Amino acid sequence: MFKFSFGLFVLLYATVAQAIHYDVRLGTDNGPVSGSKITIDFYGDLDLAGKLPTDTKTGHKLFPGYFDDLAGGPKLTDDPGFQAFNGSFKYGEELHFRAVGALEYWNPDTANWGNASSGSTVTLYGGIPVDVWLNYMLEPGNPSYATQYQYYSGGTVFTGQGIDGPTTALIDGSSQAGSFHSHLDWKASDTALAGVYKVSLQIWSPTMEGGVSKYLDSDPFHVVFKTAGVSQSQYDFAFGQLVTAVPEASTYSMLTAGLLLIGLMTRRRVV
Repeated sequence: MFKFSFGLFVLLYATVAQAIHYDVRLGTDNGPVSGSKITIDFYGDLDLAGKLPTDTKTGHKLFPGYFDDLAGGPKLTDDPGFQAFNGSFKYGEELHFRAVGALEYWNPDTANWGNASSGSTVTLYGGIPVDVWLNYMLEPGNPSYATQYQYYSGGTVFTGQGIDGPTTALIDGSSQAGSFHSHLDWKASDTALAGVYKVSLQIWSPTMEGGVSKYLDSDPFHVVFKTAGVSQSQYDFAFGQLVTAVPEASTYSMLTAGLLLIGLMTRRRVV
């Protein structure tokens, strides 16, 4: 199940210089018009657009993630980021994430998935609401403003029991060209057990048109994170336990090769 083409791996390795870049690509199914649904896909150095595997249990798309990369060391990363291309949205329209469900954990000792234990959390730091930020900057001594600021600056925390902190936060607003490219910070808690973690997100927009929400929310999707304490082969195995059949026979082989490549390149960058 976890074999891949060595020739494919060599080709992928040769085409990537020093880093693997990948994002959650955001768009809409009918363009930036009222009633369109926000869509998600893979965008980056690996050819996985339209080919992402899905989670057996939920049917939702799976994105890889690595806490042991150069962006922040063993507990931090800013990948995957979020990207929308020219014309995807109208100028100034905001996209927000919404945290969904509980944090899941793959235990390397049992090779099984379950909910994360107490003390093992993953935090995503989104944008702080403008009014909250301004109030706090103008009156930092105001306890009410300080409490609101701390609530949002603490990030959205995924736990084995659900979500702590704000369940939703800003990703970015679109430029005049209708695009954006944003990398938010992800953090595993210092007490997080070594293993593999899965978080669930949904994308929505507060944009209104004609008194109603302009865009329909995206389908949920998952990000599957490897920590520094597990091997690449363990991560591949944990990821594979989630995966259903994919559109093409070669896709899972390419994904596995890509996961290995990302792991090799992140370790190479850290050394």
